[in-house]
Amino acid sequence: MTSSVRCYQLDQSEYIHLFSSQLIYLFSLFNEYDYSIRIIGGAVRDILLGTTPHDIDLATTATTNDILRLIQGDSNIELVYTRAEHFGTLTLIVGTTVRNTFQVTTLKRSITRHGRDVHVEFTDNWSIDAQQRDLTINSLSMDKDGIIYDYTNGIDDLKLNRIRFNGNIIQRLQENPIRGLRYFRFFGVLSSDAYVHEPNILEAIRTSATALKDVPGEKIWSELELILRGRFAGHVMRTILEQQFAPLLGLPDSSVEMYELENRWLRCMNYQPEPMTLLITLFDNQDEFDIFCKRIKCSTRQKKLGEFLLDYRYSIQPSNNHDLLDTYKEFLIDSHSTQQDILYEYIIELLKYQGYIDLIDDIKQWSIPKFPIDIWDLQQNGLISKYHFSHFLRQLKEQWKLSQYMMTKEELIEYGFQSGLFYT
Repeated sequence: MTSSVRCYQLDQSEYIHLFSSQLIYLFSLFNEYDYSIRIIGGAVRDILLGTTPHDIDLATTATTNDILRLIQGDSNIELVYTRAEHFGTLTLIVGTTVRNTFQVTTLKRSITRHGRDVHVEFTDNWSIDAQQRDLTINSLSMDKDGIIYDYTNGIDDLKLNRIRFNGNIIQRLQENPIRGLRYFRFFGVLSSDAYVHEPNILEAIRTSATALKDVPGEKIWSELELILRGRFAGHVMRTILEQQFAPLLGLPDSSVEMYELENRWLRCMNYQPEPMTLLITLFDNQDEFDIFCKRIKCSTRQKKLGEFLLDYRYSIQPSNNHDLLDTYKEFLIDSHSTQQDILYEYIIELLKYQGYIDLIDDIKQWSIPKFPIDIWDLQQNGLISKYHFSHFLRQLKEQWKLSQYMMTKEELIEYGFQSGLFYT
């Protein structure tokens, strides 16, 4: 399997900032021993799109054993053992004072998967490696001189905002089932039309979808989270669910909620809703959400946000008085002081979920007033409560709220004496 290569020379100003002293050291080491090494995949794509890459991944003609021999005894390079060595990927931390981490992967000829068992065959041919990668836009590589190598017309696809698999789509998906979700993720990033998918791609993804059952939940959540933060999150998520993905992702299977998720995103997309704010639309109850959390290892923060939205999406609603946010504010004021910051963020997500977009800016301009008194204040003043402290602190807090949060500590203590709440 061979193909021609098209080369594109970048201006030095477009790529030189990527080459830290640590990366230059790594390139020099490999080149000294006649191994070819290049920046690969997403970093090259991002450079062409004019964005700064988050990570720099590298590919090389050297095998993992070759790399281990190269770095043996090199005090400037630390090897971090992961579970990816079997797949030809080594994680290297380069540098002493300033340290950068790089994943270096041996070029691949083929990937064969049987359930969770994966066999990888390696090569030293850049063209073969490029053609077995998932998407053409991720198959680009770049050397130290800023020359980009394009074996699969990935640059043309980037210019056309086209997401295209390399070669046989079914084969690419069989090699790694997560590639179906990766397609949707990059579609959301690059496509110029939220609704236009090539029918053969969707058919192949549908046909291969069952293999997702063998993909670890953490990997699925990693893709879902990026999809739900994408430009076309609502549209893309609806398309995913239309491919019958829901059971494989631990999600309830409901066409009604699928469209409601899309509508919810349309209402609040300009306020960057959290992934879980959108996804919770699909769940009717806690049991359904628990099934999802068991399948998908989402972050603790996202899980707690989901639980909060399930608990309060109907019970906290705008007030009927002049301040529509009264019920939201009162909830925050009544919450424990150590939880107020995170609950404040959750309340903003709740407003997005409920569609009260015009109230978001108002609550962002509001600061939670701090109740000026606590048990320690009372004890230090030698006060003794007729009841448990928590009981009469609630009474003082109600009086403080009636004063529109204006009463000071001294005024509250004086009120306590005058009302007979406590004595000395």
